[in-house]
Amino acid sequence: MIRFATKIIRNEDGFVMSISILLSAIVLLVGVVSIMSSNTEVAVVRNEGQLLREFYNAEGGVVDAIEHYNSGSTFWLTNDFLTAGPLAAGNTVTSHNLSGQSVATVEVRCIEETGTSIPALSAAANHLPQQRHVGPPPARSGYSLRYFEVRRYGVTATSTTGNSQIQVGVWKVFNKF
Repeated sequence: MIRFATKIIRNEDGFVMSISILLSAIVLLVGVVSIMSSNTEVAVVRNEGQLLREFYNAEGGVVDAIEHYNSGSTFWLTNDFLTAGPLAAGNTVTSHNLSGQSVATVEVRCIEETGTSIPALSAAANHLPQQRHVGPPPARSGYSLRYFEVRRYGVTATSTTGNSQIQVGVWKVFNKF
């Protein structure tokens, strides 16, 4: 038995060479697969970050339109908007970041009962839940039912690339005339 083991160890017929080539090929294959997997993961993370940034841009457009409804670049609650009536009042404005770059297109329209479309607005901005445009203030809001009324609006913000879109409903309190 010892003689057989010694013969195998001293055999120089190329067995070790073929095993080392096979192991090198396996290591090379593992390395190539690891690099491809790493590149795929980097692309996924990059795309995910871009979509998240676009979502935040659209969300920023909504917040900008809600906070600056009567001033700034997202001034949409104009006299023309208010006098047009709920079936025709629609406005499209652009939200900008601090550098002045456009980050979102914001469309605002009245929420109303008939579901009438406004041709100047997108299909998403025209697709709102149907309910009365003018109504009483919400319970416990601190506004008197006798002196105040609420008007409902739909705000639709779309990122500049169009990949993210956010839609919210807002209301504004007005004195009864």
